[in-house]
Amino acid sequence: MKSILFTLCLMGATFFSFGQNYGDTKITFGLAGGSNFSTFSIKAPNQLYVEPNLAYPFSIGFNADITFNDYFSIRPSIFYQGKGSTVNEQTTIYNVADIYKLHYLEIPVDLIGHIPLNDEGTNIFLGGGPFISLGLNGTREKTINDVTTKEKLTFGNNGDFKSIDLGLTSVLGFQTASGTAVSINIDFGFSNILQNSDLNIGATSAKTGTFYLSIGQSF
Repeated sequence: MKSILFTLCLMGATFFSFGQNYGDTKITFGLAGGSNFSTFSIKAPNQLYVEPNLAYPFSIGFNADITFNDYFSIRPSIFYQGKGSTVNEQTTIYNVADIYKLHYLEIPVDLIGHIPLNDEGTNIFLGGGPFISLGLNGTREKTINDVTTKEKLTFGNNGDFKSIDLGLTSVLGFQTASGTAVSINIDFGFSNILQNSDLNIGATSAKTGTFYLSIGQSF
């Protein structure tokens, strides 16, 4: 966790150093974070008995907004991003609820269109782009007939999940003239993230999907 915070602070310092104008191009940086609503899209042999539901991790990170004019910008970011899902399995013998919380270092690059609302900088923005997520750590909270246990999850060739998740992200938001922004974001994971884990349900594939509400401030 300390190394993650150090990386985020280093990125923030880098963005700050570029928070200036270069000709007609303006570069600002910002801090953003919020609550996530995440789930898995699962393929499993006994699909009828498996019900993926939401998990509730969080996200926090930095972004740099490279503004070319009032209507277009490119926004690379780096986030400590929470993903996961609640996976319910029901049989005639027992009920199992697994809560997966996976933490990634996510780097999206969004192409952003802006709709100016006044001359001071207030605008509505929307856009999207690709992301790459690098797996850091995770946990699984397992409940069988009201008995709960918790274990750590790992990434990599010998881990539970693959180290990399690829996909597309989209954003719709509102930004004030002072730089405060509120946005709705959706990540669509394209990768099967399962490595050696089958989610204890014989799953052959799991893809991430994350909806998150974010509040940020640009400087």
